[in-house]
Amino acid sequence: MRKRWQIGTPDIKKAELLARQGGITQLCAEILVSRGIETIEAAQQALNVSELTDPFLLRDMDKAVERILAAVDSGERICVYGDYDCDGVTSTVMLTDWLLCAGADVQWYIPTRKEGYGMRTDRLRELHEEGVSLIITVDNGISAIEEARAIREMGMELVVTDHHRPGDELPEAAAVVDPFRPDCPSPYKTICGAVVVLKLIAALDGGDWEPAMEQFGDLAALATIADVMPLDGENRFIVQRGLQLLANTERMGLISLMAVCGIDEGKPVSAQTAAFQLIPRINAAGRFASASIAAKLLLTDDPDEAQLLAGQLHALNNERRETEQKITAEIMAEIAKQPKLLNQRVLVFAGEGWHHGVIGIVAARLMERFGKPCFLMAKDEEGGYRGSARSFGAFSVFECLKACEEHLVRYGGHPGAGGFTVADAERDAFFAAIEAYAAAQHPQMPVMTVQAERALEPQKLTPENVAGLSVLEPFGAGNPKPRFVLPEMTVTELVPLSGGAHTKIRLRSGNVQHEVLMFRVRPEETGILPGQKLDFLIEAEAGEYNGRPSLTLRAEDFRESERAQEQAIAAQAAYEAYCRGEQLPAPAYYQRMCPHRRDLVAVYQMVQQAPLTITQICGRLQNTGMNRCRARMIADIFSELELLEFDAVTETLRAVPVRRKRELNESAAYRQILARAQSV
Repeated sequence: MRKRWQIGTPDIKKAELLARQGGITQLCAEILVSRGIETIEAAQQALNVSELTDPFLLRDMDKAVERILAAVDSGERICVYGDYDCDGVTSTVMLTDWLLCAGADVQWYIPTRKEGYGMRTDRLRELHEEGVSLIITVDNGISAIEEARAIREMGMELVVTDHHRPGDELPEAAAVVDPFRPDCPSPYKTICGAVVVLKLIAALDGGDWEPAMEQFGDLAALATIADVMPLDGENRFIVQRGLQLLANTERMGLISLMAVCGIDEGKPVSAQTAAFQLIPRINAAGRFASASIAAKLLLTDDPDEAQLLAGQLHALNNERRETEQKITAEIMAEIAKQPKLLNQRVLVFAGEGWHHGVIGIVAARLMERFGKPCFLMAKDEEGGYRGSARSFGAFSVFECLKACEEHLVRYGGHPGAGGFTVADAERDAFFAAIEAYAAAQHPQMPVMTVQAERALEPQKLTPENVAGLSVLEPFGAGNPKPRFVLPEMTVTELVPLSGGAHTKIRLRSGNVQHEVLMFRVRPEETGILPGQKLDFLIEAEAGEYNGRPSLTLRAEDFRESERAQEQAIAAQAAYEAYCRGEQLPAPAYYQRMCPHRRDLVAVYQMVQQAPLTITQICGRLQNTGMNRCRARMIADIFSELELLEFDAVTETLRAVPVRRKRELNESAAYRQILARAQSV
């Protein structure tokens, strides 16, 4: 109940006209209308991108081409200087591969995560000693002001290709190619580093992008998905075309990587498959070993070497998963010991032995699970902490870090994510500064919002209708996979899957039945009981089973009703504010929050029969005036008295053996709320 649903209400008449004119299904047309695409002209412009803009529209592209070709012709030693994420690796591979085919004397370098992002002066000196005279950056370099000066002083030259936003000063270089240069006339800006390189390669070939796309479109598509670029305009074209090329790639490394992922060669590859199967394995190299493993994989023509390297990436990705699970388990254990941690405006955790390469992923998952901005910090071997943060809505990670900069060694980022370094002595002060910033700037913290295209009648959710949505693909940033609300569905059964790790929920509405899946949630953790009538927020995928069309439905969220959802959001905010010691908006809040003895007796007796979630308690006792705030207070009271056990992560109360008789007034939580209620 920590997320708010926003449900579209598309104009059905406009959708009917669009469906007729475009030859698409009614449901597909309704999604387009829900997203503001209401005419056939707008739909064609959004969906039918068929080419890239002239690469020479990028400022300094002509200078970059001239300098690089001169180096190739004269036999100068060139170094392609990349980055350790998927975008940086693919960018490095693309340009290195092209230069090798052109006969250049070229080497490449990707720093380790421990070395950090961007160029380092000590490594530049080594490159100079190795005879390098031209350095070309890919996916980095736009902020390398001091390093660019060092390159010039050493007698080398620099060409920068990047896609990050520049500061007030550009680096000294023979060419600086970045779509976000203030003076860059290229019309489409939001491209990843690999697409900048794709355009550079097209320019090196005289400006025709088709050969570059044929040779490197698969890698550019992976990088675009990995860097969460909006899948509109040129990016849509690159990913559409690149995924087609990927399905039939001749690149030995990709063939081997798809094999270890279980992706059949020649079968269509979706953006989701790339995002959840291929890209994590490429990124795992930079997170847990060296990104050079991934780069070597994508450069090799040797089948045996490709198979070996793909196996290494697969193993590293498994290690990444295990590490994420371990860190998450530690944080959940900490929450179990200190449930009040979840009442803070911002979730902040620090740990020793945490791998800093995955804490950003864990932060994102905690943010999704608890609906709050999350800052995680890993103790660094050299002292201090390295951190990663994720946020949403109006709470900006970057602005928060900026407000807390007196406690930080360094920081950077944007509204949704950021990284930072904290000295040991400043850790606790930094914790406090984050909460102080949140309280000052966001008295009412933003509520995580999820979008749905529309509420959908269950009978309209058919394999044919869902298959008709394929014209909207590829799905990703800026073009999310459609979500729908199935309203007022009766739960008939909950079925454990994979030994209880996941849950299948059988639903019915009239004569229509559906099954929805909830991954990584056990049946008992859902809080759902057979017979309940609930709204479900779902994603749908069409497929085939035993030769017949089939549907796979995945539940993203569920609720009793819109009204109950809003009440729960408001009640949770009030409860957390009370726990933080803040004044509630009206005196009556305390009276509604304070449990009566009959409430406590009723809850205690029910939990003796079976564990219950806060939502279930509210539902069963709604006729007695039970609300979420009161139910949470009851959980706190019984937990304090050790009469019941409360799991703050799943919000579940369970019976425990009673060690000794306890009086209600022994609970400080009960005495405090009772005093506040009686003082009104």
